[in-house]
Amino acid sequence: MLTAVLFDLDNTLIDRDRAVRECVCDQFSNPAVCAELLVLDEGGYGDRQKLFATWQEYAGTPIDQQSFGRLIAERIQPDRELLNALHSLSKLFKLGIITNGGSENQRGKFCAAGLSEVIPNECLWVSAELGMTKPDPRLFLFASRALNEPPEHCLYIGDHQNDLAGAKSAGMRARIVDGVLDASRVNAIIASEHLQ
Repeated sequence: MLTAVLFDLDNTLIDRDRAVRECVCDQFSNPAVCAELLVLDEGGYGDRQKLFATWQEYAGTPIDQQSFGRLIAERIQPDRELLNALHSLSKLFKLGIITNGGSENQRGKFCAAGLSEVIPNECLWVSAELGMTKPDPRLFLFASRALNEPPEHCLYIGDHQNDLAGAKSAGMRARIVDGVLDASRVNAIIASEHLQ
């Protein structure tokens, strides 16, 4: 029985990589510099110190995680069809988001994407606020307890092996997606999981 659907944020509900590409290319005109910075970012998994030191070397001005996060959030737009699909799902299931990252950055992207319109702020669980990161199953168990749903009734949808490993270790169903979700993909995943 499926009663709750939980999502990853970056590159699952929002196109973080596109926003980072736009951010980097807006700041630097040299394609080689843009490419180097994107390699260092590694889709959000790269060494932040090395990324920001290289950024400063080329830009001549320092940057930190908060500033970088704000630049990314400025480039995120709501996907109205996705939000409508999530709104419809919220009538059938409890919804939430479990995301790794800093509080200000993740909450900023969450709001920029319009997700706060359909998922309550208290159902956004950010690793930095809880002192644990995916794939730690405790993070997933914390969310299922907060929703008052047993983990086996929860589905977690993400784009990374950390999402799959953490959710499964916590006893949740899990789906890995390749690419940012749109309305039709969300509905198709839920339909296939609901039949199981």
